[in-house]
Amino acid sequence: MEMTIVNQDSILLEQNSADVMVTLADYIYPAIQKEYVTILTLESKVLADDDVEAIHQMRVSLRRLRSQIQAFGSILNIPTIMGEKQIGKIAKVLGKVRDLDVLKKTCKSREINLPDPEKIQIDKVLATILKRRRKEILKVKLMLNDRDYQYVKLGINNWLNNPQYLPTANLAVGSILPELLLPAIGKLFIDPSWWIDLDLDSGIDPELAVLQLLIIHGEVFHNFRKQVKATRYLLDIFVDRYPSRYQEYLTDIKQIHQLFGNIQDNLVLDKFIRKVVGKRAPTKLPTLYERIDRSTYLSWTSWQPIQAKYRQLATKQEFNLLLIQDIIHNLHG
Repeated sequence: MEMTIVNQDSILLEQNSADVMVTLADYIYPAIQKEYVTILTLESKVLADDDVEAIHQMRVSLRRLRSQIQAFGSILNIPTIMGEKQIGKIAKVLGKVRDLDVLKKTCKSREINLPDPEKIQIDKVLATILKRRRKEILKVKLMLNDRDYQYVKLGINNWLNNPQYLPTANLAVGSILPELLLPAIGKLFIDPSWWIDLDLDSGIDPELAVLQLLIIHGEVFHNFRKQVKATRYLLDIFVDRYPSRYQEYLTDIKQIHQLFGNIQDNLVLDKFIRKVVGKRAPTKLPTLYERIDRSTYLSWTSWQPIQAKYRQLATKQEFNLLLIQDIIHNLHG
């Protein structure tokens, strides 16, 4: 299957020229191209399996690519072969290896200076992680050599060599950007996670209360993290369109993504340990579980100031006004 690979530097934004109208397509193309080139660059490292970060970065690029196709679906004329469903399948295979790598990393970071009886249990957990990872990395290598994966690459490459857009993509980016970003921000702001609080009057130990809250609302927070991630990927594309205040909002969103990622890592580790060690894992590994619970609690307490900030109407209004700055400027221009 032969492909004429696109040149990584073939498309450049011509924003320095006042005579050139920068369109939405001028942003979309480089964004898709960047992730595609990253995926191609990382293939050999993933196949060699000598750098766990390669798998992580390839998975991130696939997720970004999927988010872009999803966000710009009404603007791009995308062939089915490179649709978000097909890309999602590839990312899922890589994700199983990445999840095990995260499990191992989280486990290693929590096992330092554990009592000897607990180290014995942790060694069992780590051995199980390594055993499962060997199976999953084989699936990744098979997938990267599979015809379906090659077809997805071919579809993306062909589109990059001959991009197809719907008319909206040819509009000036400033005139269409609010319609693209405001719905994503609006969906994020109406998520119920902003309004889930601890019952401070329950008398329960705060760390235990956080764990109970996360169990009760686990699905809500999981969906929230996915929404945060998609919003982050979308906002990343248009950083140069807005003043520094935009970057401050984006930094908050990235922090939310990281905090709930840490919480998720701890919950997954707990679940995995219980499968290996048994239901009495917290009793057999008391020191480890103290560390896991403490880490989860600290992430939750770091989330609370951000949560309070974005509950405020003024914060949300300022963000929305920032996104429509070009419209406001034109009205008063």
